[in-house]
Amino acid sequence: MNTDSAVPGLNRDNAHAAEIYVPPLPIQKVIADFFQKIDDRITLLRETNTTLEAIAQALFKSWFVDFDPVHAKMQGRAPEGMDEATAALFPDSFDESELGAVPKGWTVGRLDDLLVLQRGFDLPAQDRTPGDFPIIAASGPSGTHHKAMVKGPGVVTGRSGVLGRVFFELEDFWPLNTTLWVKEFKAATPCYAYEVLRLIDFKSFNVGSAVPSLNRNHIHGLPYLLPERGCVDAFEGIALQIHKRCRVNEKQARSLEDIRDNLLPRLISGQISLENKG
Repeated sequence: MNTDSAVPGLNRDNAHAAEIYVPPLPIQKVIADFFQKIDDRITLLRETNTTLEAIAQALFKSWFVDFDPVHAKMQGRAPEGMDEATAALFPDSFDESELGAVPKGWTVGRLDDLLVLQRGFDLPAQDRTPGDFPIIAASGPSGTHHKAMVKGPGVVTGRSGVLGRVFFELEDFWPLNTTLWVKEFKAATPCYAYEVLRLIDFKSFNVGSAVPSLNRNHIHGLPYLLPERGCVDAFEGIALQIHKRCRVNEKQARSLEDIRDNLLPRLISGQISLENKG
């Protein structure tokens, strides 16, 4: 319906005159109700994922920021929501450090004692072949490729263009050169590293003028708490199951979106019907 040559344009009268198939109102209602149920299910799955991620983040903050298990043991109480074996991993007192009071036996190091960040890999648009592996840009997922450069699970954040977003990938992936990815989990684990990086104000480390940019060396030198490995592993066991559940939910949501998008034009055109044929 383009009516212009240099700049594409639309004359609404041409659109108004187009002939379309309009199902009777009762059938429209059946179609609308059907798709409303699909949309409600998609919304529920994604709201569930938001809740699950909030639970993992709250657990991390409780254990490794607020030190709730240590405070509980100091007061002679059993840490809330924690079995005896996990509670035994936490000390019952604090030591003073350059970061303030920290659980006894835990040490202070640098961020690169926890994890090592590495610049992502070049992959021009013309060289991409859709496949099974997600491409992660500074802003998040950006299509797929038939090859992966990093084994999952992994953690990615923005290096250039967009700063501050952090992504957790369960499966193998390709981090673009606009990102930093965790090349080595030293005293950290993937889920633990994800929560650590989510708490960093990356925008405050911007070294770019026109384009926001991050120098990983400025992050690597930050002082950080190094917890006992058993506590980190206990958190990983819980958080990884949460992320796996989120992954299942997201796959189901995307599958429902595909079903919805493929069925809608066929139902509206009358190719298929939702009416009960008995």
